[in-house]
Amino acid sequence: MKHLKLLMLLLLMTVTVAFSQYPEGLEKLDFFIGEWELTTCNLQQDGTVATGKATSSAYHILDGQAIQDDFRGYDEHGNIVFRGTSIQSYSSDQPQYLITWIMAGRKGLTDIRAEWKGGKLVGKGEGYDGFGSFKERFEYYNISDSSYTFQMDRSYDGGETWLKNFNIEAYKIKQPEN
Repeated sequence: MKHLKLLMLLLLMTVTVAFSQYPEGLEKLDFFIGEWELTTCNLQQDGTVATGKATSSAYHILDGQAIQDDFRGYDEHGNIVFRGTSIQSYSSDQPQYLITWIMAGRKGLTDIRAEWKGGKLVGKGEGYDGFGSFKERFEYYNISDSSYTFQMDRSYDGGETWLKNFNIEAYKIKQPEN
């Protein structure tokens, strides 16, 4: 009986540690973890729309307290033409997701707050890029373990007009290794 109680205590401690590895709320973003193939649709400066291919790799960082998502865009020959990364964490005192997006080798940064609404991850932020300061809004929707859709809009005039700026159709090509 004594050994059974000890075994039960060890099992309870193991389960508690396993479920508390990530901050409460961050685990809701675990669908991101893995390797993704993306089809992108991007509004160009001249008003035309360009479609392209990209990849994304998302993984836990900072002892499981945040997720990093590395994004690479490719030209028609498979050469990398764009790199960016986001860091996502969860603030339980607010409660919301805190996301920062930066682009490698280009002027730009976005500071975003997001939350779950009706099965969608919905965010708003502010930042700047080569076109100036902007407000941003986005949604991740049609979310499953193997795919999601992303829509982002930007306003460079303080929210008066919004550009349907960027869309992604994402398909998971590799699950994370455990």
